[in-house]
Amino acid sequence: MEYIKEILNYISEVVFVVNDRYQIQYCSPQVKNITGKPPEKMVGKKCHMVLFNKMEPCKDCQLQKLRENKIPVDIEHDTITHRGFRKLLSAKFITLADGTYAEILTDITSTKKLIDKLTRHSKELKASNVILNLKRKETEKEHRFILKTINSLNDGVMVVNPDLSINMSNSSIMEICGVHSMNNIKCYEVYGYKEQCKDCPLLDPRNVRAFREANGKKLTVTMNHFDKYIVESLRDTTKELKLIEEIKSQQSVLHEKQRQMALLNEDLLRMNDKLKTAHKIIDEELMQVGQIQASLLPEKLPEIPGYDFGAFYTPAEHAGGDYYDCIEMSNGYWGLGVADVSGHGIPASVIMAITRAIMRSYTYDIISSSEAVAMVNEILCDNIHTNDFVTMFYLVLDSAKGVCNFASAGHNPLLLYDKSEMLVRKVSAHGMFLGAFDMVEYEEGSLTLDSGDIVFMYTDGLNEAMNRSREQYGYDQLISKIMMFSALPVSEMIDNIMEDVRAFTQGHPFEDDITILAFKKL
Repeated sequence: MEYIKEILNYISEVVFVVNDRYQIQYCSPQVKNITGKPPEKMVGKKCHMVLFNKMEPCKDCQLQKLRENKIPVDIEHDTITHRGFRKLLSAKFITLADGTYAEILTDITSTKKLIDKLTRHSKELKASNVILNLKRKETEKEHRFILKTINSLNDGVMVVNPDLSINMSNSSIMEICGVHSMNNIKCYEVYGYKEQCKDCPLLDPRNVRAFREANGKKLTVTMNHFDKYIVESLRDTTKELKLIEEIKSQQSVLHEKQRQMALLNEDLLRMNDKLKTAHKIIDEELMQVGQIQASLLPEKLPEIPGYDFGAFYTPAEHAGGDYYDCIEMSNGYWGLGVADVSGHGIPASVIMAITRAIMRSYTYDIISSSEAVAMVNEILCDNIHTNDFVTMFYLVLDSAKGVCNFASAGHNPLLLYDKSEMLVRKVSAHGMFLGAFDMVEYEEGSLTLDSGDIVFMYTDGLNEAMNRSREQYGYDQLISKIMMFSALPVSEMIDNIMEDVRAFTQGHPFEDDITILAFKKL
Protein backbone atom coordinates (compact mmCIF):
# COMPACT_ATOMS: atom_id res chain seq x y z
CA MET A 1 0.00 0.00 0.00
CA GLU A 2 2.86 2.39 0.77
CA TYR A 3 4.37 2.08 -2.70
CA ILE A 4 0.91 2.81 -4.17
CA LYS A 5 0.72 6.05 -2.20
CA GLU A 6 4.19 6.97 -3.41
CA ILE A 7 3.04 6.45 -6.98
CA LEU A 8 -0.08 8.57 -6.39
CA ASN A 9 2.07 11.39 -5.02
CA TYR A 10 3.75 11.76 -8.42
CA ILE A 11 0.79 11.75 -10.76
CA SER A 12 -1.02 15.00 -11.75
CA GLU A 13 -4.57 13.67 -11.28
CA VAL A 14 -6.40 14.05 -7.97
CA VAL A 15 -7.49 10.70 -6.54
CA PHE A 16 -9.74 10.27 -3.56
CA VAL A 17 -11.68 7.36 -2.07
CA VAL A 18 -15.15 7.74 -0.52
CA ASN A 19 -17.62 5.44 1.20
CA ASP A 20 -21.37 5.08 0.68
CA ARG A 21 -21.98 8.24 2.73
CA TYR A 22 -19.70 10.35 0.51
CA GLN A 23 -17.08 10.51 3.32
CA ILE A 24 -13.49 10.78 2.14
CA GLN A 25 -11.36 7.81 3.18
CA TYR A 26 -8.27 8.81 1.29
CA CYS A 27 -7.10 11.55 -1.10
CA SER A 28 -3.88 12.20 -2.97
CA PRO A 29 -1.66 15.23 -2.16
CA GLN A 30 -2.70 17.04 -5.38
CA VAL A 31 -6.02 17.86 -3.68
CA LYS A 32 -4.19 20.73 -2.02
CA ASN A 33 -4.04 22.50 -5.43
CA ILE A 34 -7.84 22.73 -5.34
CA THR A 35 -8.73 23.16 -1.67
CA GLY A 36 -5.48 24.51 -0.25
CA LYS A 37 -5.64 21.87 2.53
CA PRO A 38 -3.42 18.79 3.10
CA PRO A 39 -4.91 15.35 2.48
CA GLU A 40 -5.03 14.34 6.17
CA LYS A 41 -7.51 17.17 6.88
CA MET A 42 -9.84 15.90 4.21
CA VAL A 43 -10.40 12.44 5.68
CA GLY A 44 -13.85 11.86 7.15
CA LYS A 45 -15.41 14.89 5.46
CA LYS A 46 -18.03 14.92 2.72
CA CYS A 47 -16.43 15.07 -0.72
CA HIS A 48 -18.99 17.47 -2.18
CA MET A 49 -18.45 19.93 0.70
CA VAL A 50 -14.64 20.11 0.80
CA LEU A 51 -14.08 19.89 -2.94
CA PHE A 52 -16.99 21.86 -4.41
CA ASN A 53 -18.50 23.68 -1.41
CA LYS A 54 -21.92 22.05 -1.88
CA MET A 55 -24.26 21.00 0.89
CA GLU A 56 -25.80 18.22 -1.20
CA PRO A 57 -24.13 15.63 -3.43
CA CYS A 58 -23.49 16.72 -6.97
CA LYS A 59 -26.50 16.32 -9.25
CA ASP A 60 -24.63 14.17 -11.76
CA CYS A 61 -22.67 12.10 -9.15
CA GLN A 62 -22.05 8.55 -10.42
CA LEU A 63 -21.83 6.78 -7.01
CA GLN A 64 -25.47 5.71 -7.21
CA LYS A 65 -24.79 3.97 -10.54
CA LEU A 66 -21.79 2.22 -8.98
CA ARG A 67 -23.93 0.99 -6.11
CA GLU A 68 -26.37 -0.44 -8.67
CA ASN A 69 -23.51 -2.08 -10.58
CA LYS A 70 -24.16 0.16 -13.58
CA ILE A 71 -21.51 1.58 -15.84
CA PRO A 72 -20.65 5.17 -14.80
CA VAL A 73 -19.97 8.00 -17.20
CA ASP A 74 -17.35 10.67 -17.08
CA ILE A 75 -18.59 14.02 -15.82
CA GLU A 76 -17.14 17.52 -15.61
CA HIS A 77 -16.86 19.73 -12.55
CA ASP A 78 -16.67 23.50 -13.01
CA THR A 79 -15.15 24.81 -9.75
CA ILE A 80 -13.15 27.67 -8.26
CA THR A 81 -9.88 26.85 -6.41
CA HIS A 82 -8.88 28.36 -3.07
CA ARG A 83 -6.79 30.88 -5.05
CA GLY A 84 -9.76 32.04 -7.10
CA PHE A 85 -8.83 30.27 -10.33
CA ARG A 86 -11.51 28.61 -12.41
CA LYS A 87 -10.85 24.92 -13.07
CA LEU A 88 -12.56 22.41 -15.33
CA LEU A 89 -12.11 18.89 -13.96
CA SER A 90 -12.98 15.63 -15.71
CA ALA A 91 -14.13 12.96 -13.21
CA LYS A 92 -13.98 9.16 -13.61
CA PHE A 93 -15.51 6.74 -11.08
CA ILE A 94 -14.31 3.24 -10.05
CA THR A 95 -15.77 0.70 -7.61
CA LEU A 96 -13.31 -0.57 -4.95
CA ALA A 97 -13.74 -3.34 -2.40
CA ASP A 98 -15.74 -3.18 0.84
CA GLY A 99 -18.21 -0.48 -0.30
CA THR A 100 -15.61 2.12 -1.20
CA TYR A 101 -15.33 4.06 -4.43
CA ALA A 102 -12.57 5.99 -6.12
CA GLU A 103 -13.00 9.26 -8.12
CA ILE A 104 -10.16 10.42 -10.33
CA LEU A 105 -10.13 14.16 -11.24
CA THR A 106 -8.15 15.32 -14.25
CA ASP A 107 -7.54 19.07 -14.92
CA ILE A 108 -8.83 19.68 -18.43
CA THR A 109 -8.93 23.48 -18.18
CA SER A 110 -6.18 24.14 -20.75
CA THR A 111 -7.50 21.38 -23.00
CA LYS A 112 -10.99 22.88 -22.84
CA LYS A 113 -9.66 26.34 -23.62
CA LEU A 114 -7.73 24.93 -26.57
CA ILE A 115 -10.83 23.15 -27.85
CA ASP A 116 -12.92 26.32 -27.44
CA LYS A 117 -10.26 28.33 -29.22
CA LEU A 118 -10.11 25.83 -32.05
CA THR A 119 -13.92 25.77 -32.23
CA ARG A 120 -14.04 29.58 -32.36
CA HIS A 121 -11.37 29.66 -35.06
CA SER A 122 -13.30 27.05 -36.98
CA LYS A 123 -16.48 29.12 -36.75
CA GLU A 124 -14.61 32.25 -37.78
CA LEU A 125 -13.14 30.42 -40.75
CA LYS A 126 -16.58 29.20 -41.75
CA ALA A 127 -17.97 32.74 -41.40
CA SER A 128 -15.05 34.11 -43.44
CA ASN A 129 -15.72 31.53 -46.13
CA VAL A 130 -19.40 32.50 -46.18
CA ILE A 131 -18.50 36.21 -46.45
CA LEU A 132 -15.99 35.50 -49.20
CA ASN A 133 -18.57 33.48 -51.11
CA LEU A 134 -21.11 36.29 -50.72
CA LYS A 135 -18.56 38.86 -51.86
CA ARG A 136 -17.64 36.67 -54.80
CA LYS A 137 -21.31 36.30 -55.78
CA GLU A 138 -21.83 40.06 -55.33
CA THR A 139 -18.78 40.78 -57.47
CA GLU A 140 -20.05 38.41 -60.15
CA LYS A 141 -23.47 40.06 -59.93
CA GLU A 142 -21.92 43.53 -60.25
CA HIS A 143 -19.84 42.31 -63.18
CA ARG A 144 -22.96 40.97 -64.92
CA PHE A 145 -24.76 44.24 -64.16
CA ILE A 146 -21.90 46.29 -65.61
CA LEU A 147 -21.87 44.14 -68.74
CA LYS A 148 -25.63 44.41 -69.09
CA THR A 149 -25.49 48.17 -68.50
CA ILE A 150 -22.79 48.97 -71.00
CA ASN A 151 -24.46 46.72 -73.58
CA SER A 152 -27.65 48.77 -73.18
CA LEU A 153 -25.82 52.02 -73.98
CA ASN A 154 -26.15 53.59 -77.42
CA ASP A 155 -22.57 54.87 -77.14
CA GLY A 156 -19.73 52.44 -77.74
CA VAL A 157 -17.65 51.58 -74.66
CA MET A 158 -14.39 49.66 -74.26
CA VAL A 159 -11.97 49.16 -71.36
CA VAL A 160 -8.32 49.11 -72.46
CA ASN A 161 -5.50 47.30 -70.62
CA PRO A 162 -2.06 48.93 -70.20
CA ASP A 163 -0.77 46.78 -73.08
CA LEU A 164 -3.51 48.28 -75.33
CA SER A 165 -5.46 45.01 -75.45
CA ILE A 166 -9.23 45.24 -74.93
CA ASN A 167 -10.39 44.07 -71.52
CA MET A 168 -14.11 44.64 -72.01
CA SER A 169 -16.42 46.16 -74.66
CA ASN A 170 -20.09 46.42 -75.57
CA SER A 171 -21.99 45.53 -78.71
CA SER A 172 -22.58 49.17 -79.69
CA ILE A 173 -18.88 49.78 -80.37
CA MET A 174 -18.80 46.88 -82.81
CA GLU A 175 -21.84 48.26 -84.65
CA ILE A 176 -20.49 51.83 -84.72
CA CYS A 177 -16.99 50.89 -85.90
CA GLY A 178 -18.03 47.97 -88.13
CA VAL A 179 -15.87 45.46 -86.20
CA HIS A 180 -16.98 41.81 -86.26
CA SER A 181 -14.98 40.63 -83.25
CA MET A 182 -13.11 42.31 -80.38
CA ASN A 183 -11.00 39.23 -79.53
CA ASN A 184 -7.19 39.43 -79.76
CA ILE A 185 -7.09 42.95 -81.22
CA LYS A 186 -5.61 46.18 -79.93
CA CYS A 187 -7.71 49.23 -79.15
CA TYR A 188 -6.29 51.30 -82.03
CA GLU A 189 -7.23 48.55 -84.52
CA VAL A 190 -10.90 49.29 -83.73
CA TYR A 191 -10.42 52.61 -85.55
CA GLY A 192 -8.52 50.98 -88.44
CA TYR A 193 -5.06 52.14 -87.25
CA LYS A 194 -1.95 49.99 -87.36
CA GLU A 195 -0.18 51.59 -84.42
CA GLN A 196 -0.95 53.33 -81.14
CA CYS A 197 -2.94 56.58 -81.48
CA LYS A 198 -0.78 59.68 -81.11
CA ASP A 199 -3.27 61.25 -78.69
CA CYS A 200 -3.55 58.11 -76.54
CA PRO A 201 -3.97 59.01 -72.85
CA LEU A 202 -1.37 56.36 -71.98
CA LEU A 203 1.16 58.60 -73.77
CA ASP A 204 -0.18 61.84 -72.29
CA PRO A 205 -2.68 61.65 -69.38
CA ARG A 206 -3.92 65.14 -70.27
CA ASN A 207 -5.64 63.77 -73.38
CA VAL A 208 -9.30 63.22 -72.42
CA ARG A 209 -11.07 63.80 -75.74
CA ALA A 210 -10.30 62.83 -79.30
CA PHE A 211 -11.95 62.66 -82.72
CA ARG A 212 -11.81 59.56 -84.90
CA GLU A 213 -13.21 58.33 -88.19
CA ALA A 214 -14.29 54.72 -88.60
CA ASN A 215 -16.76 52.84 -90.77
CA GLY A 216 -17.50 56.09 -92.65
CA LYS A 217 -18.60 57.81 -89.40
CA LYS A 218 -17.18 60.71 -87.45
CA LEU A 219 -16.73 59.75 -83.83
CA THR A 220 -16.18 61.75 -80.65
CA VAL A 221 -14.16 59.74 -78.10
CA THR A 222 -14.08 60.54 -74.38
CA MET A 223 -11.22 58.91 -72.44
CA ASN A 224 -10.96 58.44 -68.67
CA HIS A 225 -8.34 56.87 -66.38
CA PHE A 226 -9.50 54.22 -63.90
CA ASP A 227 -6.58 52.73 -61.98
CA LYS A 228 -4.34 51.22 -64.67
CA TYR A 229 -7.11 51.01 -67.27
CA ILE A 230 -8.40 53.44 -69.86
CA VAL A 231 -12.15 53.65 -70.50
CA GLU A 232 -13.07 54.97 -73.94
CA SER A 233 -16.60 56.08 -74.77
CA LEU A 234 -17.46 56.49 -78.47
CA ARG A 235 -20.36 58.51 -79.78
CA ASP A 236 -21.41 58.84 -83.41
CA THR A 237 -21.47 62.61 -84.00
CA THR A 238 -21.77 62.51 -87.77
CA LYS A 239 -25.17 64.22 -87.79
CA GLU A 240 -24.14 66.79 -85.18
CA LEU A 241 -21.01 67.74 -87.13
CA LYS A 242 -23.03 68.06 -90.35
CA LEU A 243 -25.47 70.28 -88.51
CA ILE A 244 -22.62 72.43 -87.21
CA GLU A 245 -21.27 72.76 -90.74
CA GLU A 246 -24.72 73.78 -91.99
CA ILE A 247 -25.03 76.33 -89.18
CA LYS A 248 -21.62 77.76 -90.05
CA SER A 249 -22.61 77.96 -93.71
CA GLN A 250 -25.72 79.94 -92.75
CA GLN A 251 -23.97 82.32 -90.36
CA SER A 252 -23.62 85.02 -93.03
CA VAL A 253 -27.35 84.79 -93.72
CA LEU A 254 -28.12 85.01 -90.03
CA HIS A 255 -25.83 88.03 -89.63
CA GLU A 256 -27.65 89.77 -92.45
CA LYS A 257 -31.03 88.98 -90.92
CA GLN A 258 -29.81 90.25 -87.56
CA ARG A 259 -28.71 93.49 -89.22
CA GLN A 260 -32.13 93.84 -90.83
CA MET A 261 -33.82 93.05 -87.52
CA ALA A 262 -31.73 95.72 -85.82
CA LEU A 263 -32.88 98.27 -88.41
CA LEU A 264 -36.48 97.09 -87.99
CA ASN A 265 -36.13 97.34 -84.23
CA GLU A 266 -34.99 100.93 -84.58
CA ASP A 267 -38.06 101.64 -86.72
CA LEU A 268 -40.27 99.96 -84.11
CA LEU A 269 -38.72 102.06 -81.35
CA ARG A 270 -39.44 105.20 -83.34
CA MET A 271 -43.01 104.02 -83.98
CA ASN A 272 -43.37 103.18 -80.29
CA ASP A 273 -42.35 106.72 -79.36
CA LYS A 274 -44.95 108.04 -81.80
CA LEU A 275 -47.57 105.69 -80.34
CA LYS A 276 -46.75 106.89 -76.84
CA THR A 277 -47.23 110.47 -78.01
CA ALA A 278 -50.50 109.51 -79.71
CA HIS A 279 -51.69 107.68 -76.58
CA LYS A 280 -50.87 110.73 -74.52
CA ILE A 281 -52.89 112.93 -76.85
CA ILE A 282 -55.77 110.40 -76.82
CA ASP A 283 -55.69 110.23 -73.01
CA GLU A 284 -55.79 114.00 -72.83
CA GLU A 285 -58.71 114.09 -75.25
CA LEU A 286 -60.51 111.34 -73.33
CA MET A 287 -60.01 113.30 -70.13
CA GLN A 288 -61.51 116.31 -71.84
CA VAL A 289 -64.43 114.17 -73.03
CA GLY A 290 -64.85 112.90 -69.49
CA GLN A 291 -64.82 116.43 -68.14
CA ILE A 292 -67.40 117.48 -70.74
CA GLN A 293 -69.52 114.44 -69.91
CA ALA A 294 -69.30 115.19 -66.18
CA SER A 295 -70.42 118.73 -66.90
CA LEU A 296 -73.60 117.36 -68.52
CA LEU A 297 -74.65 115.77 -65.23
CA PRO A 298 -76.81 117.89 -62.92
CA GLU A 299 -74.78 120.59 -61.20
CA LYS A 300 -76.77 120.01 -58.03
CA LEU A 301 -79.45 117.62 -56.86
CA PRO A 302 -83.06 118.72 -56.38
CA GLU A 303 -83.77 120.61 -53.17
CA ILE A 304 -87.41 119.67 -52.56
CA PRO A 305 -88.98 120.18 -49.13
CA GLY A 306 -89.73 116.78 -47.57
CA TYR A 307 -87.21 114.91 -49.74
CA ASP A 308 -83.53 114.01 -49.46
CA PHE A 309 -81.53 113.28 -52.63
CA GLY A 310 -78.17 111.59 -53.28
CA ALA A 311 -76.23 110.51 -56.39
CA PHE A 312 -73.00 108.84 -57.43
CA TYR A 313 -71.27 108.49 -60.80
CA THR A 314 -67.94 106.93 -61.86
CA PRO A 315 -66.95 105.81 -65.38
CA ALA A 316 -64.92 102.65 -65.97
CA GLU A 317 -62.72 104.66 -68.36
CA HIS A 318 -62.07 108.36 -68.87
CA ALA A 319 -65.46 108.67 -70.51
CA GLY A 320 -68.43 106.42 -69.94
CA GLY A 321 -71.87 105.56 -71.17
CA ASP A 322 -73.84 105.98 -67.91
CA TYR A 323 -76.09 108.94 -67.28
CA TYR A 324 -78.48 110.27 -64.67
CA ASP A 325 -80.58 113.44 -64.74
CA CYS A 326 -83.02 115.42 -62.64
CA ILE A 327 -85.37 117.52 -64.80
CA GLU A 328 -87.51 120.09 -63.00
CA MET A 329 -90.97 120.51 -64.58
CA SER A 330 -93.83 122.86 -63.77
CA ASN A 331 -96.39 122.27 -61.00
CA GLY A 332 -93.90 120.51 -58.73
CA TYR A 333 -93.15 117.56 -61.04
CA TRP A 334 -89.62 116.17 -61.45
CA GLY A 335 -88.29 113.84 -64.13
CA LEU A 336 -85.70 111.53 -62.56
CA GLY A 337 -83.85 108.89 -64.54
CA VAL A 338 -80.74 106.77 -64.96
CA ALA A 339 -79.52 105.36 -68.28
CA ASP A 340 -76.80 103.02 -69.50
CA VAL A 341 -75.42 103.10 -73.06
CA SER A 342 -74.01 99.82 -74.39
CA GLY A 343 -70.21 99.90 -74.60
CA HIS A 344 -67.68 102.33 -73.15
CA GLY A 345 -65.49 105.17 -74.22
CA ILE A 346 -66.15 108.04 -76.59
CA PRO A 347 -68.95 106.41 -78.73
CA ALA A 348 -70.95 105.62 -75.61
CA SER A 349 -70.37 109.10 -74.17
CA VAL A 350 -71.59 110.69 -77.43
CA ILE A 351 -74.80 108.61 -77.41
CA MET A 352 -75.27 109.49 -73.74
CA ALA A 353 -74.96 113.21 -74.56
CA ILE A 354 -77.51 112.81 -77.39
CA THR A 355 -79.92 111.00 -75.06
CA ARG A 356 -79.57 113.73 -72.44
CA ALA A 357 -80.21 116.43 -75.02
CA ILE A 358 -83.34 114.63 -76.26
CA MET A 359 -84.66 114.14 -72.72
CA ARG A 360 -84.23 117.79 -71.82
CA SER A 361 -85.47 119.13 -75.19
CA TYR A 362 -88.48 116.93 -75.94
CA THR A 363 -89.80 115.48 -72.70
CA TYR A 364 -90.04 118.64 -70.60
CA ASP A 365 -93.45 118.84 -68.87
CA ILE A 366 -94.45 115.35 -70.13
CA ILE A 367 -95.62 113.92 -66.83
CA SER A 368 -96.25 110.44 -68.25
CA SER A 369 -93.01 108.50 -67.97
CA SER A 370 -94.03 105.91 -70.61
CA GLU A 371 -94.81 108.67 -73.19
CA ALA A 372 -91.51 110.38 -72.49
CA VAL A 373 -89.52 107.15 -72.92
CA ALA A 374 -91.41 106.28 -76.15
CA MET A 375 -90.63 109.73 -77.57
CA VAL A 376 -86.92 109.39 -76.74
CA ASN A 377 -86.87 105.97 -78.42
CA GLU A 378 -88.35 107.28 -81.70
CA ILE A 379 -85.90 110.18 -81.89
CA LEU A 380 -82.88 107.92 -81.09
CA CYS A 381 -83.97 105.41 -83.77
CA ASP A 382 -84.01 108.24 -86.33
CA ASN A 383 -80.57 109.54 -85.34
CA ILE A 384 -78.49 106.50 -84.27
CA HIS A 385 -77.47 104.15 -87.06
CA THR A 386 -75.07 101.91 -85.14
CA ASN A 387 -75.61 98.73 -83.15
CA ASP A 388 -75.52 100.68 -79.88
CA PHE A 389 -78.59 100.96 -77.65
CA VAL A 390 -79.62 102.58 -74.38
CA THR A 391 -81.35 101.16 -71.29
CA MET A 392 -83.18 103.60 -69.03
CA PHE A 393 -85.31 103.75 -65.92
CA TYR A 394 -87.35 106.96 -65.89
CA LEU A 395 -89.54 108.15 -63.03
CA VAL A 396 -91.80 111.22 -62.79
CA LEU A 397 -92.28 112.45 -59.20
CA ASP A 398 -95.26 114.50 -58.07
CA SER A 399 -93.44 115.98 -55.08
CA ALA A 400 -96.59 117.49 -53.59
CA LYS A 401 -98.49 114.21 -53.39
CA GLY A 402 -95.54 111.80 -53.10
CA VAL A 403 -96.80 109.86 -56.11
CA CYS A 404 -94.53 108.53 -58.87
CA ASN A 405 -95.16 106.97 -62.25
CA PHE A 406 -92.31 105.11 -63.93
CA ALA A 407 -91.27 103.27 -67.10
CA SER A 408 -88.34 101.00 -67.91
CA ALA A 409 -86.53 100.58 -71.22
CA GLY A 410 -84.89 97.22 -70.53
CA HIS A 411 -83.16 98.62 -67.43
CA ASN A 412 -82.42 97.11 -64.02
CA PRO A 413 -85.41 97.15 -61.64
CA LEU A 414 -85.83 100.05 -59.25
CA LEU A 415 -85.20 99.13 -55.59
CA LEU A 416 -87.88 100.50 -53.25
CA TYR A 417 -87.26 100.48 -49.51
CA ASP A 418 -90.66 100.28 -47.76
CA LYS A 419 -90.11 101.53 -44.22
CA SER A 420 -93.50 100.36 -42.97
CA GLU A 421 -92.70 96.75 -43.85
CA MET A 422 -88.89 97.08 -43.35
CA LEU A 423 -88.07 95.43 -46.70
CA VAL A 424 -86.76 96.24 -50.17
CA ARG A 425 -88.81 95.38 -53.27
CA LYS A 426 -87.72 95.18 -56.88
CA VAL A 427 -90.00 97.35 -59.03
CA SER A 428 -89.95 97.30 -62.84
CA ALA A 429 -92.08 97.67 -65.99
CA HIS A 430 -91.97 96.01 -69.41
CA GLY A 431 -90.27 97.82 -72.28
CA MET A 432 -87.54 97.39 -74.91
CA PHE A 433 -84.24 99.27 -74.78
CA LEU A 434 -83.94 102.57 -76.66
CA GLY A 435 -82.55 103.24 -80.13
CA ALA A 436 -83.10 99.80 -81.68
CA PHE A 437 -86.81 99.41 -82.54
CA ASP A 438 -89.19 102.27 -83.31
CA MET A 439 -92.90 102.39 -82.49
CA VAL A 440 -92.41 100.55 -79.16
CA GLU A 441 -94.97 100.85 -76.38
CA TYR A 442 -93.77 101.05 -72.78
CA GLU A 443 -95.63 99.87 -69.69
CA GLU A 444 -96.17 102.50 -67.01
CA GLY A 445 -96.27 101.75 -63.28
CA SER A 446 -96.97 103.92 -60.23
CA LEU A 447 -95.79 104.27 -56.62
CA THR A 448 -97.04 106.14 -53.59
CA LEU A 449 -94.31 107.06 -51.12
CA ASP A 450 -94.69 107.28 -47.38
CA SER A 451 -92.34 108.85 -44.86
CA GLY A 452 -89.02 106.97 -44.70
CA ASP A 453 -89.47 105.22 -48.07
CA ILE A 454 -86.41 105.23 -50.35
CA VAL A 455 -86.31 105.04 -54.17
CA PHE A 456 -82.98 103.62 -55.38
CA MET A 457 -82.11 103.77 -59.12
CA TYR A 458 -78.78 102.52 -60.48
CA THR A 459 -76.97 100.96 -63.46
CA ASP A 460 -75.84 97.32 -63.70
CA GLY A 461 -72.20 98.27 -63.08
CA LEU A 462 -73.14 98.35 -59.37
CA ASN A 463 -74.67 94.93 -58.79
CA GLU A 464 -72.35 93.28 -61.35
CA ALA A 465 -69.11 94.66 -59.84
CA MET A 466 -66.63 91.76 -59.62
CA ASN A 467 -63.84 90.80 -57.29
CA ARG A 468 -60.61 89.04 -58.35
CA SER A 469 -62.39 85.66 -58.19
CA ARG A 470 -64.93 86.87 -60.78
CA GLU A 471 -67.77 86.86 -58.22
CA GLN A 472 -70.46 89.56 -58.56
CA TYR A 473 -71.49 91.92 -55.80
CA GLY A 474 -75.11 90.92 -56.45
CA TYR A 475 -78.59 92.05 -55.42
CA ASP A 476 -78.66 90.33 -52.04
CA GLN A 477 -75.67 92.25 -50.74
CA LEU A 478 -76.90 95.53 -52.27
CA ILE A 479 -80.38 95.17 -50.72
CA SER A 480 -78.94 94.30 -47.30
CA LYS A 481 -76.80 97.46 -47.36
CA ILE A 482 -79.77 99.66 -48.36
CA MET A 483 -81.69 98.31 -45.37
CA MET A 484 -78.65 98.63 -43.09
CA PHE A 485 -78.04 102.31 -43.94
CA SER A 486 -81.67 103.37 -44.54
CA ALA A 487 -81.71 105.63 -41.48
CA LEU A 488 -78.78 107.71 -42.75
CA PRO A 489 -79.04 110.69 -45.13
CA VAL A 490 -79.19 109.39 -48.70
CA SER A 491 -75.74 110.71 -49.67
CA GLU A 492 -74.19 108.96 -46.64
CA MET A 493 -76.10 105.76 -47.45
CA ILE A 494 -74.64 105.82 -51.00
CA ASP A 495 -71.13 106.51 -49.66
CA ASN A 496 -71.37 103.49 -47.33
CA ILE A 497 -72.65 101.26 -50.13
CA MET A 498 -69.77 102.24 -52.42
CA GLU A 499 -67.26 101.70 -49.63
CA ASP A 500 -68.63 98.16 -49.23
CA VAL A 501 -68.45 97.60 -53.02
CA ARG A 502 -64.78 98.67 -53.08
CA ALA A 503 -64.01 96.35 -50.15
CA PHE A 504 -65.73 93.50 -52.01
CA THR A 505 -63.77 94.05 -55.25
CA GLN A 506 -60.48 94.13 -53.27
CA GLY A 507 -58.99 96.89 -55.37
CA HIS A 508 -60.00 95.21 -58.65
CA PRO A 509 -60.87 98.02 -61.09
CA PHE A 510 -64.52 98.45 -62.07
CA GLU A 511 -65.21 96.87 -65.45
CA ASP A 512 -68.36 98.95 -66.08
CA ASP A 513 -69.61 102.44 -65.28
CA ILE A 514 -71.49 102.80 -61.99
CA THR A 515 -74.31 105.32 -61.53
CA ILE A 516 -76.70 105.77 -58.58
CA LEU A 517 -79.61 108.20 -58.15
CA ALA A 518 -81.69 107.78 -54.99
CA PHE A 519 -84.06 109.84 -52.85
CA LYS A 520 -85.97 109.45 -49.60
CA LYS A 521 -89.33 110.85 -48.59
CA LEU A 522 -88.82 112.46 -45.17
